[in-house]
Amino acid sequence: MKIEIPELLAPAGSMESLKAAVNAGADAVYLAGKQFGARHYAANFDNTDLKEAVHYAHLRGVKVYVTVNTLIKDQELPDLAKYLLFLYESGVDAILVQDIGVAHIAKELVPDLNLHSSTQMTIHNTEGVKWAAEFGFKRVVLAREMKLAEIEEINKNIEPGEIELEIFAHGALCYSYSGQCLLSSFIGGRSGNRGMCAQPCRKPYDLILGEKDEYGRPINTTKVEIMQSIIEHQKSKIFEVKIKERYLLSTRDLAIYEYLDKIAKSSVSSLKIEGRMRSPEYVAVVVSTYRKALDSIKKGRWKPRKKDIDDLKLAFNRDFTGGYLLEKDESLVMSRDRPGNRGVYIGPVTDYKKKDKEVVIEIKNQIIPEKGDGIVFINKDQNKNEYGMVIHESPSIYKNKATFAVQRPLRPGTLVYITRRRSLHDKAQKIISDDKHRIKVNLDIFIENDGSISLKSKFNGQDNSWIELELVPDFKMEAAVKKPVTEKIIETQFRKTGGTPFDIKNMNIHYPGGFFAPVSELNKLRRELFEKIEEKLISASCPSKNKMKEAHDKLNNLLPQLDTKANNVKLAKKSVNLAVYVNNLDILKGAVSGKCDRIYFDPFTGNAARECCSNLNTESTLNLINEAVSICKNTNTELILKLPKITSSHYLASLNSFLAKVFNAGISGVMVDSIGAAEFMLNLNSQINLFASSGLNIWNYKSVEELQNIFSNFTVSPELSKDEIKRLAFNIQTRGIGSNLELLVQGNMESIVSKDCIPHIAGDKVLKNKNTEKSFLGIEDTKNHLFPIRLDNECRTHILNSVELCLVDHMPQISKIGLDTVTIDARGRTQKYAHDMSHIYGKAIEIGAKNDQKSKRELNALKNKVKKISLGGITTGNFLRGVTEQ
Repeated sequence: MKIEIPELLAPAGSMESLKAAVNAGADAVYLAGKQFGARHYAANFDNTDLKEAVHYAHLRGVKVYVTVNTLIKDQELPDLAKYLLFLYESGVDAILVQDIGVAHIAKELVPDLNLHSSTQMTIHNTEGVKWAAEFGFKRVVLAREMKLAEIEEINKNIEPGEIELEIFAHGALCYSYSGQCLLSSFIGGRSGNRGMCAQPCRKPYDLILGEKDEYGRPINTTKVEIMQSIIEHQKSKIFEVKIKERYLLSTRDLAIYEYLDKIAKSSVSSLKIEGRMRSPEYVAVVVSTYRKALDSIKKGRWKPRKKDIDDLKLAFNRDFTGGYLLEKDESLVMSRDRPGNRGVYIGPVTDYKKKDKEVVIEIKNQIIPEKGDGIVFINKDQNKNEYGMVIHESPSIYKNKATFAVQRPLRPGTLVYITRRRSLHDKAQKIISDDKHRIKVNLDIFIENDGSISLKSKFNGQDNSWIELELVPDFKMEAAVKKPVTEKIIETQFRKTGGTPFDIKNMNIHYPGGFFAPVSELNKLRRELFEKIEEKLISASCPSKNKMKEAHDKLNNLLPQLDTKANNVKLAKKSVNLAVYVNNLDILKGAVSGKCDRIYFDPFTGNAARECCSNLNTESTLNLINEAVSICKNTNTELILKLPKITSSHYLASLNSFLAKVFNAGISGVMVDSIGAAEFMLNLNSQINLFASSGLNIWNYKSVEELQNIFSNFTVSPELSKDEIKRLAFNIQTRGIGSNLELLVQGNMESIVSKDCIPHIAGDKVLKNKNTEKSFLGIEDTKNHLFPIRLDNECRTHILNSVELCLVDHMPQISKIGLDTVTIDARGRTQKYAHDMSHIYGKAIEIGAKNDQKSKRELNALKNKVKKISLGGITTGNFLRGVTEQ
């Protein structure tokens, strides 16, 4: 039985990596230009190189997808539109996008250009996939946290062929849901949403437990030592070794190789290998390994090979995991003891010969160290004193022992790993340089009685259909005086295809004989033929002249609309409302007594593990909401239910009857962080008033324009500066878009949401803590920055910034940039914090509206009050500086 295998999609961070991917057997590659790609630090492609990359791949039957998957500011939209037109003209097969505004422009400007939703869109439920299909996306790259069973369930609920589903198959995993991580941005201005992540998740952290004071700040804190048990074999004995886990946010590397037959038979359309920052050798090894496996699966005869697994490990690994996709034990996704490359374990040091400066290693693996290998020695005591080297002479091998020279003494028990295999590196280089893709050409050569020549060729295109091309050169053969050209000579010259991707399959020569032509002219004619074939193949993947003219006309009409300036304009004055996020009734009462205008009630998030890591109790949650409705009605405060940031299809289904009762309770609306959750809500109640939270990543007015029929209010991204927010508000107002903008102005901003449950690794010390409301949980970095943690009722970890955002003294500016609402995040704090902070910001709004001479002094006084009750100090975040662009 023939098995339909998924597409193998490979990374290409440079031209050499692209050649490695193509020559190793990728069906498609993904790459980025110098702009708008979410791997800023990869080599990437300028426009000339990008066109060359597309041509190289297309000539070899490989598709090219270009990542345009960063979030875009309003002032960048004109350049973005021009870039989309360039990509369309270049014949790329699809673009990957994160920003809904980018997708909106692409659909408007170049509707024939296939759209793939990036994993940065955080699509993780059926409703999100259905929305993407209806919007016009050809493919969804699903969140990496989804299980295979969930993906199969989604496939059952969509029409056959409605949309393709892509998953990550191999490479690095992000700790956070992609598109929902702001940690790098908050701590250093380097935004992951702009391709500049500083990878703070690979840094060491300590788990901190404590209590809370009256404002919800940590007191009486202690470090929790996390130890991992590993089993070590030494001299035929088994030892349990304890290793301290300090890299609490560091994930293993994804590798589904061992489960590939199961994945290949699923509904997944494409398997993506991560690694645009990796070397061409890495790409060559990983792609070729998966290519061979998929081809064997297609033939129905595949089993995982240990050698392949070792090759994948030697290419790079932080320990392998099946990821959330396949692992039953989700703790196996994490690699908390070390964040770097592990290579392949050889065995322990058993002896050090001081006189000869040689080390003896007991070989525990089939891999034997060789000359040219890179190895690392690791002291098993807390992973300290790592030492790496290259083996310069062939090791002496006797039985299960390897002996070779080292540069420093090593203790018995030191663990030894191969991190670079010279022979594998050489194999990768051969793959990179060995262009096996051939375009089959059938050629008829006609030489007439007057010496005129015509060439008729047929060749296979990218989709394996045959294309015809006829070439009639000006050149004529002359009657031979002495030695005529033979048919054999003509055939020999035209079969010289070295250095090109062509292969003459069938050749027919119609030659009366008796003519002469210099061999150089025949070679020139052959080269001209191949150039024309290349042009024909390349043009076949590009839009027609009429299509391009149509797209250029659209761009000329679109650019004046996109190119707006809002630096010195006055926006329509709005009275600013005050909203507060709360997650229990005490905090709600504090916010209401502090005179806020709106409450975002999040009963799905708690303060500690015990109350969160359990299924949602809908009855008790409904009672909380009913009581919250009663409190808000009595004080004329608007109440909005806030759903969790991540809402799986299963979770949404479990809320079905519960939400119907919530609507009857009298809430004013619902806030969500994803379009999938919004679509679910509208299917339940088409009249519900929906609020977009920060998880939607609103950076530009085109996103608001696209989603205005779904949401009434949009929380702008906390990564935008005041000038960028002003421009966004201006564009919304001048275009008559009937939506309001909100801005988070106070609180420890949520910087990560992860499927990992950090408290579980601490065991009973956290899970059995009964005093949940007064307990504090956080992680601390090496600079003593303490990041609070809260958990939702599906055990996800939400990590907050260590410093509290505070914009209280900027209220005069905020009141003038077109915002409808400013918001305080008081979740996880206390009633007193919510009351005092609401009261402070209520005053600040009044002062900001007046903006007289006394305002600055009064606002500074309020700022000092905020400082006194803040957690970790205060920051203006990105409001003044924006995110770093270099």
